[in-house]
Amino acid sequence: MEKLSWNTIRNYAERWSWIGYDGKRHVGLDVPEGALHPQRVPYHIKYITSKGLLEEGRVVTLKVFPDVRQRMIQFVTSKEVRRIRDYLIIEIDGHQFQTH
Repeated sequence: MEKLSWNTIRNYAERWSWIGYDGKRHVGLDVPEGALHPQRVPYHIKYITSKGLLEEGRVVTLKVFPDVRQRMIQFVTSKEVRRIRDYLIIEIDGHQFQTH
């Protein structure tokens, strides 16, 4: 179980995929200028809502609010958009986080 931190969540939840100058698909946190077809990489998340319910699903991060440790996510299948708190995230792609 990993200690919850801004960087560990960022490493799992803010990845991009793009086609580089060499014609190969690359994955990373920062898309270089001139990269072709940049898109967010979906991931599986398990978190607790502000009402105390356990939610999970395959999502992509749309926007990050670092000042308040929140992020806007969109579910891949339903296209529903939600704003979640980073400290209520339990698991991303099977990697568990210690939230207390």
